[in-house]
Amino acid sequence: MAVRTYDEIYFFNFDSYEDLRLYEVGCQKCDPSYGYGPIIRDLYILHYIYEGSGILYMNDQKYPVTAEQAFIIPAGTLGYYEADAKTPWNYIWIQFQGNKVEELLTKCGVTQETPVFTPVTNGLNIGMCLNNILTNSDKPLYCMSQFYLLFEYMMEDTPKQSTSFEIDNSLKYLRKVIQYISQKYSEPIRISEIAKHCGLDRSYLSKLFKNATDMTPQEYLLSFRMNKAKELLKDSSISVQNVAYSVGYNDPFSFSKFFKRETGLSPSEYRKKNL
Repeated sequence: MAVRTYDEIYFFNFDSYEDLRLYEVGCQKCDPSYGYGPIIRDLYILHYIYEGSGILYMNDQKYPVTAEQAFIIPAGTLGYYEADAKTPWNYIWIQFQGNKVEELLTKCGVTQETPVFTPVTNGLNIGMCLNNILTNSDKPLYCMSQFYLLFEYMMEDTPKQSTSFEIDNSLKYLRKVIQYISQKYSEPIRISEIAKHCGLDRSYLSKLFKNATDMTPQEYLLSFRMNKAKELLKDSSISVQNVAYSVGYNDPFSFSKFFKRETGLSPSEYRKKNL
């Protein structure tokens, strides 16, 4: 059996979250016939295969898994998985737990008897969410928003015959908010506009969003803008004023005030430190 160390692995602390808690994300490019286990974990683990193939052994069953599929081993379940000898898999994994995990996985058609998830149309979106978590591990609240979005994509992609549950509306609205902000952050948008876009009362939308991410939509918008501003400030050819305009602030002074409040540095200080 081949042995392979992890390429990347990051840990989170979301113990205060009850419904969904993200604990770990990592990725691995496996050698031929690399195997892991048998092992029983206290947490759920999801592997998304972005290249190659392999076999999952669980509950005395054998499940072939290939690119753009995912397999989930529930907490407390013995599992072993092995990369193919000729086309070894590369994957991203997450470990998680929470009061609603079993319910959400069931809505995705994932059970002890059906541990392999095959996307219909959202394979790339599911992979994107996991990659966003992996590459933004220093932004835990953003990672949680992507974690919720991952489940929404999975439920959206579940064949109707595999579950009688309706897609959780809170996750649908969460996706709408995140997509709207990612498309409109450079404009002077208001939360009332986002609520109107979702067809919800502003207060109700804020409550849904905060319950899911522990952030209000306003806080998420500010965080998203500041992260984009950090990226732009690393390009010395863009003035601070134009950075402000590019992330939705008509007043560069207000932008600088919010940026310093979030980072502890003025935009100019941040640029100097990161160039």
